Amino acid sequence: MAISFDIPPTARLPGLHMVGTVVRRFLISHPVPEEALASYLPPRAELSLFGGKAWVSACFVFINDMRPSYLPASLGMKFHYLIHRTRARLPFPDGELREGVLILEPNIDKRFMAFAGKHITGVRFNRRDIRLTQQGQGWRLTMTDRGVVEYDATIAPPNSNSEISRDSCFATAQEADQFLLGVSYGGQWTKVTGSLCLLPETHEPWETLVTECTTHTNRFLDRLGCTSTQADHVITMTSIPHYFGIRPVRTMLSNH
Repeated sequence: MAISFDIPPTARLPGLHMVGTVVRRFLISHPVPEEALASYLPPRAELSLFGGKAWVSACFVFINDMRPSYLPASLGMKFHYLIHRTRARLPFPDGELREGVLILEPNIDKRFMAFAGKHITGVRFNRRDIRLTQQGQGWRLTMTDRGVVEYDATIAPPNSNSEISRDSCFATAQEADQFLLGVSYGGQWTKVTGSLCLLPETHEPWETLVTECTTHTNRFLDRLGCTSTQADHVITMTSIPHYFGIRPVRTMLSNH
């Protein structure tokens, strides 16, 4: 079967793939200077800018019933991941630059899923303790590594009218949704080997809900040299079937 690189974001993947239900997802997005991400960018890739800024999103997902597409949901696994990511135009094996998600720092809370990600899909996750706890109508999201707090944020409940804050760089929640989530491929670049590992991820249509958060700690942004951890906005969704590719497409890239 020929590989398609132009998959609609809401199309189910063909053939064998992974399927699971996103019980809760938060996409917490921050504008950053594009030079802050220069060392993370693969050769030939280009950052996708909005409002003159690059965007780093802390993407938290609680997945349930994750399993190969031929198995029933009852045999699936549940886990949390928190990935720092940006949108970029990535070089695909056919030579074209396509819009996609560039993974900057992937973290997951299950050792087995970290092992499977590395050896099956080629995505190298950090194994960290990731927790989402209810606080009144909102949530507290934390991630620790051997007792050190790497991420900590308080998230407010979603707005009932789904209107984005007037202080946002985006005019509407739909505009933010389309820019940050309207792609079908994600990629992780390994600088040592020069390999860009690309995998498709799609999902059923969802309702765009927005909220706000207070970020107490974000060591990834600290390492970028960002002085502000104030998020522009938060997109959230619940109970959405997601589909994940398990056959990575690799592009070998050279800095020379």
